[in-house]
Amino acid sequence: MSDYIKDCIKYDISGSVLEGFPEAFERRNVLYVPRREGGLDKDFGLFDETGRQILGNALFSSYPPVLKTQALTTQKKGEAASYQDRPVVYGGCIGDHYGHFITECLNTLWYFSRECSPETLVLFHSDMTVEEIFSRPWMVDLLRYAGVRKEQIIIPRVALRFSSITIPGQAFSEDGFVYTGYAKYLKSLSLKAVQESSFDFQGMVYLSRANPLYDSRLPCNEEDLCAELSGRGVKVVRPEDLSVADQIKIFNANIVIGPIGSAFHTSIFAGVPKGIAICPQERPIARSYELMDAAHDAEIRYVYSEDKVDPSTLAEVLVNAAGLQAYWKKIIEKLRLGFLERKNRGNIFFVGHENILFSRDAKESGDYDVLVATVGNRSFIFANQPSLPPFFIEKELSETRVISYLRFEEESGIGFQNPVNKKWLKAIPSELKKHLHCDADHVNDWELFRLKSVEHPDFSGDLKVLLEALSYLSDTGDVAGCLTIAPFLEDALQRFESSDCQ
Repeated sequence: MSDYIKDCIKYDISGSVLEGFPEAFERRNVLYVPRREGGLDKDFGLFDETGRQILGNALFSSYPPVLKTQALTTQKKGEAASYQDRPVVYGGCIGDHYGHFITECLNTLWYFSRECSPETLVLFHSDMTVEEIFSRPWMVDLLRYAGVRKEQIIIPRVALRFSSITIPGQAFSEDGFVYTGYAKYLKSLSLKAVQESSFDFQGMVYLSRANPLYDSRLPCNEEDLCAELSGRGVKVVRPEDLSVADQIKIFNANIVIGPIGSAFHTSIFAGVPKGIAICPQERPIARSYELMDAAHDAEIRYVYSEDKVDPSTLAEVLVNAAGLQAYWKKIIEKLRLGFLERKNRGNIFFVGHENILFSRDAKESGDYDVLVATVGNRSFIFANQPSLPPFFIEKELSETRVISYLRFEEESGIGFQNPVNKKWLKAIPSELKKHLHCDADHVNDWELFRLKSVEHPDFSGDLKVLLEALSYLSDTGDVAGCLTIAPFLEDALQRFESSDCQ
């Protein structure tokens, strides 16, 4: 990876990505209380028949979550509603902000779009009037894609009590959680949008946000950066000058680069969005971005850059990184490439000496991960570094640059067997401070390995050549052609009983 950009630290979002859609509830005697005129108070929201606030549809942010714009209260009374003869569904919050419309309105509208009839009324919380909402072309488009007509919208200015109302659960909560159905729902809306788009460029697109706020998030002057990117074939656009349909089409059909911000929330409409978001180095990104990405097959990389980088250098680094990301993604999937880890016992590392020795010692400066690439049921183990000096595993037959194994996989883990002497690879306890061995007649469950996914690689040198050769072998089964690309694979291939690697 380039020294000019580094990946942001990832959050632990385990348990925060939920399958499917949330539940929707039919509630009776629900009181809706709007903000008072001026919108400065926090005593608003939905309340049940006992007067308690319905917190499932309140707005939260941060992690652990805290109420974002509402106060917790139970002291509410309201007038009788005048909409008892038609079905009503709650549609979330509408604010004059593109990103928050996606996360605070479309996160609730999923139910209306999927389940409701044209006769259903939609209750929105908003400080805007219906006329103001429909004066914003991007709001009109998003509501239209969701199937909401102007005459269906209710935005009360006084407290109203509904005898019956459907309240869908939130499919996304800022920094908190996401349902996979949220991405599925927005992908269905995007199918309508892309048909209206006139954006026909395919390649790399830079989302420019040239104003003092967003320029402060970049390590160099954005105007200069845009000029450098344009000179490298990147199309520069301003999202606010584009239709919603064009913005969605961009994420569906291009590799997107730009400063992090609400424009990247559009990625949730795409099936497999790809890109690089440039983040401020002095603060972490919001947890919401990773939650959105985890709800579908996103390939967006969040990086920060050194301060005051030359625009030409940064442009070159970004273009190369974006291109490599797509290229290596294909090879990683084809080879089932992964880092070798001890099952339930931590990472496996190897330490460099005169030769390279595999080890379970604590990782030190200058150590490298162990990589495994699989072609058919055969695996190749080697070093994750551009140049591959000879290395060996204790009790292996010989010193080599690439060690070959047969692979055995079951639910509890992965085992690797020497194809010549049929001995198994195992990692002895780390407290013994010895190297990996290949001398086992069998391996127990706790001695098996697992593969940790490879993210955002920047392979070069002999390692790049080796992986390209294995990718060719996986596609063709042509051992001779594989060795023409990477002659140093010869010893590893000869160790197999058969040269058929398909």
